[in-house]
Amino acid sequence: MLVSRLYEEDMLDKAREIMSLTNIPLPKDVAVAKEFSESASAEIKAIADIAEDDMILDIGPETISDFVAVIASMKTILWNGPLGVFEFASFSAGTEAVARAIAANSGFSIAGGGETITAIEKYQISEQISYISTGGGAFLEFVEGKTLPAVAILEERNAG
Repeated sequence: MLVSRLYEEDMLDKAREIMSLTNIPLPKDVAVAKEFSESASAEIKAIADIAEDDMILDIGPETISDFVAVIASMKTILWNGPLGVFEFASFSAGTEAVARAIAANSGFSIAGGGETITAIEKYQISEQISYISTGGGAFLEFVEGKTLPAVAILEERNAG
């Protein structure tokens, strides 16, 4: 069976370097299914127990608890992307819990990306998010420090 992996193999060393310099919480458990379907049943598994034919479709309850605790302690939050297939009820717990934790946080929150905005609308928390970017990919490029064409023009006009 062909296993699909969603990562850039040439960036593994960079990811390991970043992980050694900071504390990025990673999932301990996940909700899996054998098929990508709204009617699929979620099975909670520890990361070490994921089978080759399992599809990870959400984070599990222990991870949800960990992530919500981390979010509660944050002063600035940058949210880009749901944590699971939140469109399917069986796989929406992670995204909903994180969305509600961000909404409950009194710090500054920035959210961006189309799927993130869809989740914000689904859980009706837009009023609790400090800033919502509709820029998607451009939003991430800006956060990465890249100069966006429109921003470059504005800066050029402002300098002149």
